[in-house]
Amino acid sequence: MRYLVGFGNYTSYDDSIGLRIVEHIAERGLEQGFRALDLSTNSLDLVSYLNADTEAVLIVDSARMGMAPGEVHFFTPEEVESRKEPGHLSTHEGDVLKVLELARAMGYPEPPILIMGIEPERVTSEIGLSKALEERLPGYAAAAITRLRDL
Repeated sequence: MRYLVGFGNYTSYDDSIGLRIVEHIAERGLEQGFRALDLSTNSLDLVSYLNADTEAVLIVDSARMGMAPGEVHFFTPEEVESRKEPGHLSTHEGDVLKVLELARAMGYPEPPILIMGIEPERVTSEIGLSKALEERLPGYAAAAITRLRDL
């Protein structure tokens, strides 16, 4: 099975982009040959999808990369380092890279994993998306589906 996994928080504006992409795909019946998952802020749930039957995982999330708002970059977990302050891992902590490190240390299978980072314009306590991201939502979904199929 292939998984397209959306992370984020609906109440943190552009941080919800991964979840909005999963919604877009599910609402339009675009899940063909993969399963779209809304893991919201519970990144630890990702571990349960890393098993022998998992062919590939594409993670979609907002990422501060120093790019223009709305720009996209695809990368593997090995190509980046978390900039989050070191701390404990919990269901409320959304550090996907820490979760993948934990899974690796615990001996979980390592299928091909690719991260689709989308530069947010604003991460604030508000529901919605900035215009820069909202206008590109269909394109993000199409790019995510294509990259997952190519993994």
